[in-house]
Amino acid sequence: MRSSLVISLIGAASMAAALLVGCGDNDAKPVASQIGQSCVRTADCADGLSCIANVCYKTAPPATGGQGGGAAVTPVPPSLGGEGESCNSRRDCVADLGCFNNRCTSTAPMGEAGAPSGTGIVLGSRGETCRVNGDCGKDLVCVPSAVAGTGVCDLSSYGLEPTGLTCSGECLADSDCYQLPTELHTTTIKSCEDIDAAITTNTFDCTAPATPEAKTLCFEQATYCGYVAKKSKTWTCDTDTNHCVYNTACVVASGMDAPTGCPSYSRTRSLAALTCNPDSKKCVGAAVAASCTTDAKCEGKQVYDSTVATDVCSAGECTCYTGNKQCYRKCARDIDCGAGLACDGKLKLCVPSASCNSDAECAASHHNLAFVCKEGACAHACKADRDCSPSGLVGGAEFNGQVCGVDGFCASVAANCTADAQCGTLAPGGLKLFCVTPPAAAGSPVASGITD
Repeated sequence: MRSSLVISLIGAASMAAALLVGCGDNDAKPVASQIGQSCVRTADCADGLSCIANVCYKTAPPATGGQGGGAAVTPVPPSLGGEGESCNSRRDCVADLGCFNNRCTSTAPMGEAGAPSGTGIVLGSRGETCRVNGDCGKDLVCVPSAVAGTGVCDLSSYGLEPTGLTCSGECLADSDCYQLPTELHTTTIKSCEDIDAAITTNTFDCTAPATPEAKTLCFEQATYCGYVAKKSKTWTCDTDTNHCVYNTACVVASGMDAPTGCPSYSRTRSLAALTCNPDSKKCVGAAVAASCTTDAKCEGKQVYDSTVATDVCSAGECTCYTGNKQCYRKCARDIDCGAGLACDGKLKLCVPSASCNSDAECAASHHNLAFVCKEGACAHACKADRDCSPSGLVGGAEFNGQVCGVDGFCASVAANCTADAQCGTLAPGGLKLFCVTPPAAAGSPVASGITD
């Protein structure tokens, strides 16, 4: 009996020890890769080692040393590709070769050298093949290409800043407006000196020109050639639009391009729409007679923006718009207005509606989550220029003139300028323009409601 009990106790103790050993084995931690062993990232390697080209290396292996004075153990370096051999990034190629189109080559399409990474590894230059951003040099990113699993090192930001300025200015000062438009040139008249000579030769009396030729030459001389600093007020430069404005009083019967008449051209623009206003005696176009002063005055009056002659305002139906003193049919809610219009509760008139009301609406309409609703209009949000346009390198996708502005939204630089010297001639006139802030687009007019 006693011997049996001892044997049983010994067996139980052995089983417990075995269980303890088993538990210890199950809790063992993964073994880190040593020098020369494979890795995916530096965290896979033992302390003091770095993962380079999927192999664990010492960051700065000594030439000799180690315990007992023996030589340090160094791994066999990976085999690097020579000219024409396949690669996934510059790291796969021997020194002085880049990785372009997944082939090691000494020919860089962009003519750019690779960038040192600071660890002895030369990173990819623009146009080189890559797998991740870390394969590319400073200020470059790895852009996906048509080859699965690889990309191309390319610019993230393009170094172009939208200025908001365009070559649209006709003038910067009043004196800029005094220049003979090229549309008025003839075979013999191309300058103010030519005009003066013709008037003198033909002894034209510009106080009372008697012939059509005399009237034209005398008008052109007074209109385009009469500038004297701080004295002439024939033209002024509108600083809001940078357009030349004709200021001289006119007579309706005189017509165009004749003394006391209106000019058909400013320095660079056609003014064909101008006529002499009989009330103001200015070349601003015919005035539309006021129709009302109060809403009550609209009863029985024609609805201003209606093309139906019998469409007149019933009692209480219309409002007198203070902007032009005309009668419009009132609205009470948005559905009273046509498509693209909304009812302005204060004016009681239809005005252009916002193109968006939510980010979701913009994302859905543009099929892109980067589009958000900004101040009633869809705008493309961005963090880098590449968010707005390709650079023209990868896949042949052309640069479309859009870059990321300082406000975090895509903006066009296609028509931008920074100085007057960048402004070419204006066809067909060919006269110089100025680099200015373009005038704001004219707002759409108010409109009547579409229902009574």
